[in-house]
Amino acid sequence: MTRISPHIIDVYQQSSIVEDLSPISVTAIDTLATFSTQRKSCLVYNDGPNLIHINFDAVATTSKFIIPSKWSMSIVFPVTVLHFVCDAGNSATVYLLGER
Repeated sequence: MTRISPHIIDVYQQSSIVEDLSPISVTAIDTLATFSTQRKSCLVYNDGPNLIHINFDAVATTSKFIIPSKWSMSIVFPVTVLHFVCDAGNSATVYLLGER
């Protein structure tokens, strides 16, 4: 994971090769994000005050990958569906950009 500036999202949004599913509100209930078609990679940015957990093509639980607050994760393998969840009582806002 790499900590990035939220302004990088502005650069990605201007590209014609990106599908933007942002923003996504994540709570303690599994939140599903689905691209219209499979993406070869994507950028996930946690802009919320709490950490989030992410899983690929299966329900996210609090034992899965963690993305801390204000950090990002680059996923560099084909993906169509991502699942997110926060710890009980917490929430976060996620920005998700997929590259065609």
